[in-house]
Amino acid sequence: GSVSAGARGGVSAMMDLSGVRMLVHGLGLSGMAVIQAAVPRGASVCACDDRDEARAAMLPELTRLGVPLLTPDEAASGEFDLCVVTPGVRPGNALVSALERRGVELISEIELAARLAPCPIAAVTGTNGKSTTTVLAGLMLRASGLRCGIGGNLSAEGYDLPLITAAVTEPADDALCAEVSSAQLERCYQFRPKAAALLNITPDHFDRYAGMDDYAAAKMRIFQAQHETDFAVLGLDDPMASALGAGVRARKLWFSARQEPNEGAFLRGDALVLRFEGDEQEFCRTGEMRLWAPHDWLNAAAAACIARAMGATIHGIREAAVTFPGLADRMEHCATIGGVRWINSSMCTNPAAGAAAVRAVAERFPAVVIAGGAGKKLDYAEWGEAVARSAKRLLLIGKSASDLQQAAEAAGANSIEMFETMREAMEAARCLAQPGDAVILAPAMASFGEFQNFRERGRVFRQIVSTFGKEAEQ
Repeated sequence: GSVSAGARGGVSAMMDLSGVRMLVHGLGLSGMAVIQAAVPRGASVCACDDRDEARAAMLPELTRLGVPLLTPDEAASGEFDLCVVTPGVRPGNALVSALERRGVELISEIELAARLAPCPIAAVTGTNGKSTTTVLAGLMLRASGLRCGIGGNLSAEGYDLPLITAAVTEPADDALCAEVSSAQLERCYQFRPKAAALLNITPDHFDRYAGMDDYAAAKMRIFQAQHETDFAVLGLDDPMASALGAGVRARKLWFSARQEPNEGAFLRGDALVLRFEGDEQEFCRTGEMRLWAPHDWLNAAAAACIARAMGATIHGIREAAVTFPGLADRMEHCATIGGVRWINSSMCTNPAAGAAAVRAVAERFPAVVIAGGAGKKLDYAEWGEAVARSAKRLLLIGKSASDLQQAAEAAGANSIEMFETMREAMEAARCLAQPGDAVILAPAMASFGEFQNFRERGRVFRQIVSTFGKEAEQ
């Protein structure tokens, strides 16, 4: 798996951190990962967080590492060469603005990771499908005999290594596959993936961005430092990704379920086909895969493009595509009880993902849908239409449930019920669902309120399903 310097694409000389005065703003997962990577490399690190509970929680570890914890006021007047701003810090943050005015270089965790990584990076962004695509591309590279780290902004069991950690812990890796979020891309400058993928752009995170153009601009930063010799992997079926992708300077690989691009991957009937450097090869049939939702076949096509660009073989691509079981909280089949399937798609935290999950289930089974949570100032009209067409019953939970109710009713859905908790909604679903039906948790919203995050929400769903199973056996 050794790669000559010329072919490495996107790797510049590794940055030396010794003596660099660094401030890390934000003590969540990626902030702490930056500190743990920078201190042993000789950086002089200070930490800061606006939230009292984060400061209290991280103080013992910071003390152990000898990292001073500053108040925002102290940090604003400190002398720093560099400030790493983590994704949890909101745009317009007072400390960030103060440092910016003083000319301190402000970068994101993935920008620092790219400056430290000893190998080429494949980076995946988009509104939906990022985690599945990232992990699958990494597994395709591993199945091709390459050493590949998998991580980034991933919330999937076993693959949730921040990119900075992956970049500094495995110097022998041939490649890194990383999921990157729009918030991480906001402060990227030299971040140059050898393969950068933009899967799709649909409305999300309008609690952070002024609107679609602002959100799309953050996503497009994934391509800004690429050269003509690098690869851009783009969703041809997504109107925004395909329109914006036309202006990218890297070599384009398109993926599609509807068209056959000159270079890229596509569905031809039930066959997944890869075209690369004038060579066309079918790598698997949809029926051979453990991923069964149509949107996941598209994710597999994207993963094949990324993996091939990074040096995977067609054999490795095929092996991973047919053996990959999918990730938890994404179209995850939890159990079949009394002829009713229970499917956990807690990761569907925006309307487009919620609609895709419901459509995929409803193509095969009558669907009882549990949705709702905390809204992000998004438009739910299209979600309402998908649910009105596809769902047999709609059970709503969470503090923004009424937004979903309005959208579904406007589209003509009439069997809608509201519940206080997820358990109550699941108890109702158990009574309503007939043998042959599927109950799917596809929230279309964030989890805040009843749950800390989508993972906890998915875990609770699994636990309740397992108690239903035990009760059915008695």
